[in-house]
Amino acid sequence: MPDGGSAITRSTFSQLPNYGNVAFFLCRRKQVSDMKTNQLNYSYPPISVLDRHDVMVQRVLPAEIEEVRHRILKTLAVHDVRVESSALSIGPGVSLLKVKLEPGQGIRSIISLQDDIAYDCGLEGMRFIPLQDCLGIEFANPVRSIVPLRSLLESSAFQESKAELPVAIGYGTDQTAKVIDLDDAPHILMAGATKQGKSMAVHTLIASLLRRKSPDELRFVLIDPKMVELSAYSNLLYHFLAVIPGSASGQEELENSIAKSPKQAEAVLKSLCVEMDERYTLLGNAMVNNIKLYNSKWKDRHLPPTEGHHFMPYIVVVVDEYADLTMSAGTSRDSRALARSISSSIIRLAQKGRAAGIHVVLATQRPSVDVITGLIKSNFPARMAFRVSSKCDSKAIIDKDGAERLTGEGDMLFQQGGVTERIQGGFISNDDIIRLTSFIVGQRGFTSPYYLPASEDLTASDGTDRHLEDAARLVVSLQIASTGHLARRLGIGYAKAGSLMDRLESLGIVGPLTPSSKIRKVLVKSIEELEFLLSP
Repeated sequence: MPDGGSAITRSTFSQLPNYGNVAFFLCRRKQVSDMKTNQLNYSYPPISVLDRHDVMVQRVLPAEIEEVRHRILKTLAVHDVRVESSALSIGPGVSLLKVKLEPGQGIRSIISLQDDIAYDCGLEGMRFIPLQDCLGIEFANPVRSIVPLRSLLESSAFQESKAELPVAIGYGTDQTAKVIDLDDAPHILMAGATKQGKSMAVHTLIASLLRRKSPDELRFVLIDPKMVELSAYSNLLYHFLAVIPGSASGQEELENSIAKSPKQAEAVLKSLCVEMDERYTLLGNAMVNNIKLYNSKWKDRHLPPTEGHHFMPYIVVVVDEYADLTMSAGTSRDSRALARSISSSIIRLAQKGRAAGIHVVLATQRPSVDVITGLIKSNFPARMAFRVSSKCDSKAIIDKDGAERLTGEGDMLFQQGGVTERIQGGFISNDDIIRLTSFIVGQRGFTSPYYLPASEDLTASDGTDRHLEDAARLVVSLQIASTGHLARRLGIGYAKAGSLMDRLESLGIVGPLTPSSKIRKVLVKSIEELEFLLSP
């Protein structure tokens, strides 16, 4: 297990909204010094939790592919395309025929014939692509095969990857696993028509990271307007999820662990922007320019926690249906303002998030220009295009046509760094996801979730009044003013209890927090005195 004990200082002991305050960290000196005893004894999920799905894996016969090759070459000859030689690369769903053309033939004129050639060949998913020294012709196999995620994670490309955030996205036409580093991406835009493989790609990405990263190295912020697609991960609240403070109870915190409405999405995205700004402040104070160098200095004990420093886990923000957040919020002025706020927060995170260890994965089934705007495209250099209905939609995603020729079922065009590859996406079943998350949940988690800092509008309306009187009576009757004790007795989150304690201090019921003790002094000595103080 990587040395992540220093990450516990923030996750295990929770955070109040003003955790950047130096005085707050002074009271946690002992916690920081004892952090080694609070490490999670975490075991990574074994590959056996994923099924091989052998029944769904189909092998195409070489004779069948050879027959297709002869059909293509014969059709090319009919269209007066002269070929010197050809080579075949067989993929799980799509194969690639590389043809060496005789000198003097223009590739552009041949590509303009691809619709006619595809019709004459009777092949689905045919696509012509210019390669370095030949013409590539992609076509769908007579027999399609899925790509089980287990086979991707067992591949040498994934197991030997040195990436910070390795993600196995699928197999290429050369039957090799395609593994990317989300840290280099650094953000991914997934788009395509409904039921073409986007949600499967989201699950594959999450599962890849869960397989390689521990809870103190990585946190997810999940936004699921469809309300059901990412619900299987809600039980990872005390292991891998990052949430905003303010829930009244542990059950409410669990229910709100995944943002499902535009209002919840706006709140968590604003909170992430605050988190990003605070991380940049710490990076500047540490005189480093990225999270990797910062965490390295932290592990070497060059960054004192008394100055607000703490280990920073990577944060991966997954938005499963972006269009539902920005297009279906309504037509009222407030709804339009909500949509603009969500879009601006996502763009801001995409523009600045990489150095702070925040990466955004945006998926949408509406690949139109009013959803995928120029600002979105410019800040999401890595893109996955699934099958769409028109060339216009394809150009909206990857700035070129081609996605309209895909065959569906995970068939995608992956674009990064100006290079576009055709990939058959990985497959993970719902049972696989349940076994994966159950293995993680079966281990001891942190004592509280990873709390994001509350933005100003959240702290102004966090609903503490609902528990304020109960908290005041509990503190006065027991003459104990401890945030942890308050959280346990009222059954609320630590951050919520901390907010209540701050309110009690402002009302003069308890004294201020001192660096030498976790327990505050109770200033009100009787219930009668409290009732007089609380009376209107």
